Amino acid sequence: MTELIITHPGSSHFDEFFALCLILAAHPDTDFTIERREPTAEEVADPATWVVDIGEDYDPAKRNYDHHQNIELSASFVLVAEALGCASSLSALPWWRFKDRIDRFGPAKVGAEIGTTELRTTYSPMEGWMLDMFAADPDPLIPIMRRFGRKALDSAQRLTDQLALWSKAKRVTINGYGILIGDTDDSEGAQEFNFRQADPAAVCITRDSRGDGWKLMRFDNAPEVNFAKLQGRPDIRFTHKTGFVAKTNERLPEAEVLELVRLALPE
Repeated sequence: MTELIITHPGSSHFDEFFALCLILAAHPDTDFTIERREPTAEEVADPATWVVDIGEDYDPAKRNYDHHQNIELSASFVLVAEALGCASSLSALPWWRFKDRIDRFGPAKVGAEIGTTELRTTYSPMEGWMLDMFAADPDPLIPIMRRFGRKALDSAQRLTDQLALWSKAKRVTINGYGILIGDTDDSEGAQEFNFRQADPAAVCITRDSRGDGWKLMRFDNAPEVNFAKLQGRPDIRFTHKTGFVAKTNERLPEAEVLELVRLALPE
């Protein structure tokens, strides 16, 4: 059997698009038809029909996921994720809350919250193009949407796992600067973990995934750290000219690699 999803006509938005991607990903063996139109009263009352971001009703038991009738409700993709049991994992993604609030409150309010009046410069042309295609004819995009939903779910779980890894990382302090040391060659999630800390570190040390040494990386909150100062040292294989990263030739003892970090800190 083919299940029906109804969402609103007119211009398309990330909100309902991503909600549908999650539905498709969560039901890989189900065939769906997507119709962009006003639902009938009978369809809103029918639990066999998905009604998303339209219909003025939020009732997961009837597969109704509209939020416009209540300002306290989250955007439709959040409501769908909660019903599918994946909201907790997905909320780890750094854009999750932003996308929810931009849909509900608009660019002026959300831009003010993050300190910019130029939020429009962040809009992705790729996202706009995909939404235009979805608005014109959704059904041909169903395979791509299902893959995008699956990718988001996998990325969220991956980030959740990495945040757990970084929560167990060793931390030391040099001249008042926090140094995070991860026994891993995968720095994914380190920036996001550090951003969430009340006292964020300045530097991250991991094994180099492309060599036999260490990777030294400054966090975004510490632009004053400059690993370009290490350029030319015999124990250094690479430094970026902007100073945000350096790599050692070998896996030096911890005391020696921490001394290199000290040399990159402000005097």
